[in-house]
Parts: sequence; structure tokens; C-alpha cells
Amino acid sequence: MEENKEKPDDTSDYYGSIRFCPERKMTVIMIEEAYKLNQVIKESQEYIHYHQTMKKVMENQELYQAMNTFRRRNYELQSYDDGINRYQEIHNLGLEYEKVLRNPAVNEFLVAEQIFSRKMTEVYEIIAKELELDCSYME
Repeated sequence: MEENKEKPDDTSDYYGSIRFCPERKMTVIMIEEAYKLNQVIKESQEYIHYHQTMKKVMENQELYQAMNTFRRRNYELQSYDDGINRYQEIHNLGLEYEKVLRNPAVNEFLVAEQIFSRKMTEVYEIIAKELELDCSYME
């Protein structure tokens, strides 16, 4: 680099890493904290129980596939946003998969999944609570 030229703002070293830049310190801290949070979540009772119950269901692949078909269809029904009350369709789906849903391993997994999902929703809400994000385009 010539003596009289200003250094560019480009912090890339073109070998896959980034030179230290004070402006990036907060980003590095956020990433490090995210990894720590990930580990805390993995060690939580909710997550451990979720995985234990999923493994039980997976021991029977036919049951696991049937449960996943139910989960996918249930998610699709609950995700529709066309103003129509899907209660009857969801009720009928429950009747269609009653045998699967009455299986103790499936039932235990679905409860564990719901508990873990609610906990993660709470975590996401806490993270985003004081952030000013413009979501008006979603209305």
C-alpha cells in the first residue's frame, strides 16, 4: 500500500476471516452469547425431555411417520389465515388420528413439544421485547 493513501474500510483479509474491527465487537459478543444461550437451552429440562420422548416414538418408525403426518396436517390447518374457523377440520383430523394420538409415547412427545415450544416462544419474546423493529408490513 502506498504511503499517502488512506486505508480502506474493508476489514476482510480474503482468507476467510475478518480482522479485528472495534465496530464489530458488539456483533462478536452477540454471537458468543447466542452460542451460550443455545447451550443453556440444550441443557434445559424441557429440551432434554423433548428429545427423550421423540426418541421413544422414533423406535417405531411407522408410528413416527404417522405422528409426523398428523403434525404436518395440524400445522397446515392452524397456519391458514383466510378468516375461516378451522375448528371442525382440526377436530376431524384429531378423530382421524385418534389411534396415533392415544399412544402414550406420542401423547407424551406432543405434550413435551408443546411445553418446549412455549418456552422458546417466551425466550424469543424476551429477546425482541425492547427492540424497535418495523413489522407493520405484516398487517
